[in-house]
Amino acid sequence: MKTLVREGALLGAVALLAGCAGLQSSNGVPGSLPQWTSATRLPPLRVQRDMALMTPHYEPQTVHTDHGSSWMLPQKKKSVLIYVGASSEVDVYDYSTGKLVGTLADAGGSFGCVDAKGDVYIGEFDGQDVVEYAHGGTKALNTYELSGGTLIGCSVDSKGDLGVTSFDPGAVTVFARGNPKKGTNYSGACTYVWAMGYDHSGNLIGVGETSSGGRCYAGLLSGAKSISSLSFSGTIDFPGGTMWDGKYIALGDQEAGGTYDTGAYPSTLSGSTLSPVGSEVTFTDTCYNDYTDIVNPFIVGKKNTPINDSQGKVVVGTNLWCPDGGASPGIEFWHYPQGGKPFKNYSQDSGTVLTVSIGT
Repeated sequence: MKTLVREGALLGAVALLAGCAGLQSSNGVPGSLPQWTSATRLPPLRVQRDMALMTPHYEPQTVHTDHGSSWMLPQKKKSVLIYVGASSEVDVYDYSTGKLVGTLADAGGSFGCVDAKGDVYIGEFDGQDVVEYAHGGTKALNTYELSGGTLIGCSVDSKGDLGVTSFDPGAVTVFARGNPKKGTNYSGACTYVWAMGYDHSGNLIGVGETSSGGRCYAGLLSGAKSISSLSFSGTIDFPGGTMWDGKYIALGDQEAGGTYDTGAYPSTLSGSTLSPVGSEVTFTDTCYNDYTDIVNPFIVGKKNTPINDSQGKVVVGTNLWCPDGGASPGIEFWHYPQGGKPFKNYSQDSGTVLTVSIGT
């Protein structure tokens, strides 16, 4: 049983992207949608959501007891927690068991990130605030306020700098050392940009589009005062969020290989050149003839993302195709960098995976 919520946000996102003449899908027609057949069985709003691509618009009713306020079970020192945006709250699950261990009430989110010590940062697509919580905590530690822009993602580097990405206009605001009062906005390079991610050297890298619909690669390089244009010798068919995988910077692709699957391209950066390492990793599923849409796949390593120094072995996410097909995607797990179909699923939840935090 699912409830259609945030209809205004849906219509706004659809109108936004329909009006962006440069926004292209893999069929190469500016501002258009893939050509669906009756076999896809996609309702009109499902098709519209594919146009938006950034955030879910169908959100399920919660399937657990509503405690009415934030709560959290006591956590072991090095517990691993999955934060999931579900309706107007964020639910927290134990990584190993899938057990619900807490809820952040009135903290709905559609994207998130984590810092070195496990604090999580949660924001709402097209909102203005990103809120910080301690690992396993229920009290907001800091609120990072932005003015303007369409928020779509965040990332934290090893020094504690928080980078918050605006999709439109394509820009990022960096809060030095996580200080809410020290935000600096950087724009340029891309007209639209998906969630930018820090690599191990403090470079903030993202994939986007130009006003004419061409693919665009942007980098706020460590110590730089402006965003630079980067080159990439691989192919990203439709941009997605970017994240450090512990060894490489993984560029997100929501139409890997021109198909409707999610992909991640492990890459290295030298100067202003991004180079793919091996083949694109593709994540498939059993929903809608294997269609997969994970806007921000979260790569899990042995340490929290900013200080992870070995390549992660698991990707956690939610396939946005599944809810409308009568299947509950829940929290799904894929092998990385092998890809393929999920090897595990916690089906009791149908929210959107925001981030994974490792206690320290």
